[in-house]
Amino acid sequence: MRVTIRLLAVGLAVIVAGPASAADHSIIQKDKAFSEKTLAIKVGDRITFSNADSITHNVFSATRGMEFDLRTQVPGQSSTVPFSKAGSLLVECAIHPKMKLQVTVAP
Repeated sequence: MRVTIRLLAVGLAVIVAGPASAADHSIIQKDKAFSEKTLAIKVGDRITFSNADSITHNVFSATRGMEFDLRTQVPGQSSTVPFSKAGSLLVECAIHPKMKLQVTVAP
């Protein structure tokens, strides 16, 4: 009986805790720069890129296997990118080459 109750309690704790969920991260573009120079996230996480600048940006990654391109992003616009696999990628702005963000996606 005691073993059954313990197993039931452990099972309920697992159900209540549930699996780890994806996290949302925010990167702001302001003064021709990203708000962070590096960012560590996990597989399944998402990054929202928000243009809080007074000028247009073009956020992209050309890192093989982790490519994306948000195209023209006008002031006030936000776009979210999900990350489905582990790796390291460089995020840049096609309009402002000094804008760089190194992202590491852990399993």
